[in-house]
Amino acid sequence: GGSVALHCQQHNSYGTNSIFIHTMKTTQTILIALAVTANACLAFTPSSGRTNAGVRQSSSSTHLQAEDNNPFSFLGDMLQPKKEEAAAKVEAAPSFEPVTISNDFRVAGAFLAAGLLLDQIPYIQLVLGSFVTLLGLLFLLQSFRLRFLFNDKNEFELVTVKDMLTGETGDSGENVVVGGANVWALDSIVNYDFFPPIGSSPVGPILVYFKETQTDPKFWNEGPGEFANKEEKIQSGEAVPGQVHFFPAVANAEQIKAEFEKRGIAKL
Repeated sequence: GGSVALHCQQHNSYGTNSIFIHTMKTTQTILIALAVTANACLAFTPSSGRTNAGVRQSSSSTHLQAEDNNPFSFLGDMLQPKKEEAAAKVEAAPSFEPVTISNDFRVAGAFLAAGLLLDQIPYIQLVLGSFVTLLGLLFLLQSFRLRFLFNDKNEFELVTVKDMLTGETGDSGENVVVGGANVWALDSIVNYDFFPPIGSSPVGPILVYFKETQTDPKFWNEGPGEFANKEEKIQSGEAVPGQVHFFPAVANAEQIKAEFEKRGIAKL
């Protein structure tokens, strides 16, 4: 009877050990499977530098390789926009409303008044008086006929009034000095000024001057440009190379100056 009891006890012990060993092997298999699954899940992590189960990836290149092979990596891009794309957004350049400069009759009036005065002086009336009067009439006509404007393309443009009643304007034709349209990109203007300076007389400036680099450089030294583009002036910083333009102040010089300043036009 004692040997049977001992045999049963040993049999039960062997059964218990067998069950324990089987359970341990099953648990080990499950843990290995979980580890493999966890490593596989790292491939779907959209951001490098994250940890799984407290273990950080040892190399960013390993992560990038896994991310390249990951068919779902686009989800990370959709949910987390790249910083490079955000930095690529640049602020739009400021835009300005088109402005038509008002006509100005002060210069025409001053020349007509001076011509009328000179016409009263013997001998002088025959030459100088007539010349000044003709200039006054020309400036008066141009004050009615021409308009300067800043258009919606950020350009400085000279147009002709086609209809005095409606104010309709049109193309002013080619530039009489260098040819081409009388339209200049504002970012090509490198200097401007007024003669005499604004505020120095009740009549205001008689001439408006600006220099631009849009015109073909072969014309830059023609006429007054030969003096305005002297090498010594450019070397000293007193001038910058470009095409010179002068026109009588038949438009409001103060308004032109204000628009130049508002739009950040270069001035020496």
